Amino acid sequence: MKIHLDLDAFFISAERIRKLSLRNIPAAVGGRGDPFIFNSFNKNIDTTHANSGAFVPSIMYDAKNSFEEYFIEGEKIRGIIITASYEARKYGIKTGMTIREALQIYPSLQVVPPNHLYYHELSHKLHLFLKKELPAVEQFSIDEFFADLSGWVDESEIEPFLHSLQQKIFKTFHLPISIGAAKSKWTAKLATSFAKPHGIKVVRDVEQFISPILIDQFPGIGRGYCKRLRNYGIKTLGETKEIKDLFYSWKKPGITLYKRIWGIDNEPINHKSPKKSVGISRTIDPLIDRQELQRRIIILARHLAFSVAKLRLTPKFYLLSLKYENGSKAKAHTLSHKIFSEQLLKNIALELLAVCDILPVEPVIRISLHCSRFYDQKLYNIFTYEGDKKLYNLFNSTNIIRKKFGIDKIMWGIEMQGGKAAMENS
Repeated sequence: MKIHLDLDAFFISAERIRKLSLRNIPAAVGGRGDPFIFNSFNKNIDTTHANSGAFVPSIMYDAKNSFEEYFIEGEKIRGIIITASYEARKYGIKTGMTIREALQIYPSLQVVPPNHLYYHELSHKLHLFLKKELPAVEQFSIDEFFADLSGWVDESEIEPFLHSLQQKIFKTFHLPISIGAAKSKWTAKLATSFAKPHGIKVVRDVEQFISPILIDQFPGIGRGYCKRLRNYGIKTLGETKEIKDLFYSWKKPGITLYKRIWGIDNEPINHKSPKKSVGISRTIDPLIDRQELQRRIIILARHLAFSVAKLRLTPKFYLLSLKYENGSKAKAHTLSHKIFSEQLLKNIALELLAVCDILPVEPVIRISLHCSRFYDQKLYNIFTYEGDKKLYNLFNSTNIIRKKFGIDKIMWGIEMQGGKAAMENS
C-alpha cells in the first residue's frame, strides 16, 4: 500500500512547540507576503534549500517581529491567516481570511508572524526521520509526504503500523499528523483529508470510499474540471465511472485524472523529487506607479537569481505573472538558452513586464516570477557565450559575498531609488 502523510495545521503546530501559551486555544499564523523585501535598507535575508520536493518553495524570509511590528501599519491591521488551529476553525476562522476579519470574529485570537526558516527546518528533519523509518519517501510539499509500504508491511498489519508511526512522529517532533493509506497515491491523499485531525484512514474498497465524495474534493480537480463535469451533471466522484470516454476525450490530462480518481494510475513514489520550478511571489498593497513596479520586479529577480544559483540550476523557461486589484490576471513567458546570471534574469523580467502589463493604469496587487525547465548549462548559446560568461563570472563573485553576508549586501542602484524608472538605470 501507499500512504500519504499530512501534518495537521503545520505552521501553528510548529509554533506551539516553542510557545506553550498557544496550545489548546484559538491561534493562527498570519502572513503579509514579506512586507519588508521591497524596503531599500539592508535586511540580511538568506535562503534555504535543505528541503527537497517538486512543490517545496525555496525562498523564505524569517520574520522576527512582534504582532505590532509585522501586522500593524499606521492604524491598519494588514495580512491574512496562513494557518489556523482547529480550535480557531470552530469559530469559522480559516486560511485566506484577513486578520482584521478573523479578529472581528474572535477578538481573543492569538496571531503570530510566520517563521518560514523554522518550518522548513522542522519539515527537513521529519523528512530525514521518515527516510529512516520507511523504504521509499517522496516529499510532496512542506507538510506532505508520500511513502510506499508495498513489500514492507503486510496489508493486514497496516493499521497498527501506521498508528505506531504516528505516535513516533508525535513523540519525536510534537507534531500531529494525519495518514491516509490505499493502493494508489491519490486515493491515499484523498483519504488523509477524511482522517484529519490526527487520524488514520485506510481505503481498501476504492469505489465504496469515493462514490459519495463531491468532485471538488479530489486533489487535481480544479475549478476548470469542476465546471466541465458539472455541465454534464456530474457532482460526485462515483458518477465519473460512467463517463470514462469523456475523460479520455480530454487526452493525456483527462486520462491521467480518471485513472487517479479510480486508483488505477499505478504512479510510483518519486523519492528523488527533482525541482520542477523555482519562483518567488509577493502580495503587495495596490500599486499604480509602474516605475516602482519595475523596481520591485528587479528586487524579486535578485532574490530568485540567488536561489537558482544556490541550487546550481540552469533554467531556460521564464514566467512573469501579475494580478490586478480588479481581479484580472496577466502573464508572459519566454525561453532563453543563455548562460544564467542575475543580469540575464533582470533583463528578461523587465522585458516580460513590458508584454505582461496589459492594464497599465490598474493597480497591481501580486507579482510572481518563476524559472523552470532546467537543463545542462553546457548546452549554451555559442553566439553569445563570451558576453554571457563574463556576466556569469560576475554573478558568481557577487554571490560569494551574499552567501557570507546576506542577499542584501549587494543590490542594484535602482533598488534604493524608489521613484526613478528602472529601465533608465538598468
